Amino acid sequence: MKQEMRNAIHDTLDALVSQYGMAELERVIEFVDINTGRVPLPALPKHQRPLLFYFPGLDGKPWYEASDYPELEAFTSTLEASVDVLREEFLAQVTTPMLLPYEEQVAGRFESIRRNDWGSLYFRRKGEPEVEENCRRCPRTAALMREVQDFLSPSGAFIFSVIQGGTRIPPHSDTTNLKLTCQLPLIVPHGSRLRVGDETREWPDRRAIIFDDTFEHESWNDSDEPRVCLLVDIWHPGITRIERDALERLDAAISQHLGLDFRPPWAEAAAA
Repeated sequence: MKQEMRNAIHDTLDALVSQYGMAELERVIEFVDINTGRVPLPALPKHQRPLLFYFPGLDGKPWYEASDYPELEAFTSTLEASVDVLREEFLAQVTTPMLLPYEEQVAGRFESIRRNDWGSLYFRRKGEPEVEENCRRCPRTAALMREVQDFLSPSGAFIFSVIQGGTRIPPHSDTTNLKLTCQLPLIVPHGSRLRVGDETREWPDRRAIIFDDTFEHESWNDSDEPRVCLLVDIWHPGITRIERDALERLDAAISQHLGLDFRPPWAEAAAA
């Protein structure tokens, strides 16, 4: 880790401790220690392999049921009430050439995925709270994004995710357990399914699913039609409001120095 990043992290953390005190930030301090290599990464559950950052003390598991968490239930209820609006707007406004291919998002990650197999229409992405062109194109979707703003994790996605028929997304894990991934099915043909950890599920009709994408997962679309979901990254409900503020400020500090080749010290050690 570059010294400039270490300095930015610790300057931000000092300011946070002055504001909130050590007790409220105990897990945030441990988060910093783990991800700067001062303390080792703890033993993780089977299949969990975060690529960038690990936050301690959460109930880490592959799948989450919204009904178990009032915050998640409130969020998914808002999304599910908009299924028809989102589907109609997608069908009316979005064409395949508008989608950003996954290959351009993470170049070279999946050799088996062709350019047009998997693509996204972004409404929000890292460093860009709103993608103006797409928000103008789909104003009702953009309005929903603004309505649920408080649930969204820092730099997290709010996208239409489209997997073409006959496509399999290989097993992989993603960046950080600070967030959970919510997928709301808009167009899900028979033959679409998702494995997270050891459990494979189909998308329920008009109902959101939630999972921790730091657990190994893979997806299939064995139909001849596209599978379309609204994909949203949201805060893990176990993270407190003070911790969220701290993590947002740390995210802003880290983002100034985070290169595409960044790996946390514990990831480098695991690969050695």
